[in-house]
Amino acid sequence: MGKKSFVSIADTYFDRFPSLDNNLGSLANQELKLIVVIPSYDEPQLISSINSLLSAANGVQFIIEVIVVVNHSKLSENKVVSQNLKSIKELQEIPKCENFNVHWIYCPDMDPKHAGVGWARKIGMDQALRRFAAINYDGLICCFDADSKVDNNYFSSLWKAFENDSFNGASIHFEHPLYGDEFDASIYKEIALYETHLRYYKNALSYCGFPYAFHTVGSSMVVKASAYAKQGGMNRRKAGEDFYFINKIIALGDYSEIYSTKVIPSPRVSDRVPFGTGRAIKESLAGYKDLSKTYDFEIFKIIKSWVNQVISENTYDYYLFSTEMKSFIPEDQWNMKFGQLKKNTSSITAFKHRFFQVFDAFWTLKCVHFLRDNYFSDSDLLTNSNKLFNEFEIDKALNIDVAISSFRNLDKN
Repeated sequence: MGKKSFVSIADTYFDRFPSLDNNLGSLANQELKLIVVIPSYDEPQLISSINSLLSAANGVQFIIEVIVVVNHSKLSENKVVSQNLKSIKELQEIPKCENFNVHWIYCPDMDPKHAGVGWARKIGMDQALRRFAAINYDGLICCFDADSKVDNNYFSSLWKAFENDSFNGASIHFEHPLYGDEFDASIYKEIALYETHLRYYKNALSYCGFPYAFHTVGSSMVVKASAYAKQGGMNRRKAGEDFYFINKIIALGDYSEIYSTKVIPSPRVSDRVPFGTGRAIKESLAGYKDLSKTYDFEIFKIIKSWVNQVISENTYDYYLFSTEMKSFIPEDQWNMKFGQLKKNTSSITAFKHRFFQVFDAFWTLKCVHFLRDNYFSDSDLLTNSNKLFNEFEIDKALNIDVAISSFRNLDKN
């Protein structure tokens, strides 16, 4: 892509989508290659996370910037506002470095209707796009969280991956801490269950044959600035913003995974968002949620069989679908979608590509939930994990610790 075309893409994005034009007080350096965006709401560990990034920047031969979006709504409690002001004071005291600069945007009194992590990410990522457009460079925009840490080779690994390949984006390997002194033992137990569930679902999608089987963790993703602009940028969702955003980038193509480094998200309890890691841990500890259960493996066997019918066996006859799939997909809806697919594709390869754009990650999640609610209730996480391991010819896991280790190895290999 030529530099002129990147600037044109960025200009088109800002013409189409409303965006705050925040002046960070300095022009971007021509050697700027990567910007990390961190939403910060009532975050006492913010500086610790930035220090982790700073350590990873040691020895890197290009400029890195961090944009922290300190935010709260009009309805936020005084203690939240106080912590945010404390964070800004701490940010002001960070010394300037040769290749690592930290900026911040303060967004107080945001509209409660939209205030949240999605909007904060959008503000920061939009600003990152502006800074790259100003120097006419299609750089990398990383999403990160204010309570996460990274390996020391984080920046060098990301740069190597994007320097050598034409990626539009990538999911970065992550591993929650499973033991330590920072949290109660019960939290480490719950986060092991939660991460096992995440990896079970991701690999179950891969087992089904879906090409979009990627992790969608907000602290562990990176995109090219041009891809961000082409796909309409970040959304303003209060939760699940990462799932919706990443799947837009995946749809553009050239999406991958980076396993040469890792992000270490926090397992802390949180009620900042309606759902997600922190909320799941909190609800499980309170007895409202059972993280030892997950989607029954029978659901994925049914979906896999249906995908094989359509893609591998070229079986398009609605009456040959399973009872469960016919319950989820009405006949008239299938005939309409299949007719459009055949009409708009001229080869088997094109049909397959288009098929997975129509029956995408959003559709699949709805299908899984439908089959769960109507046919197969959630069941034991370890049992279902072992059923998936059996399909992949992986040794049976005797407990969750072994299961999560097996899933991490499966992802990395």
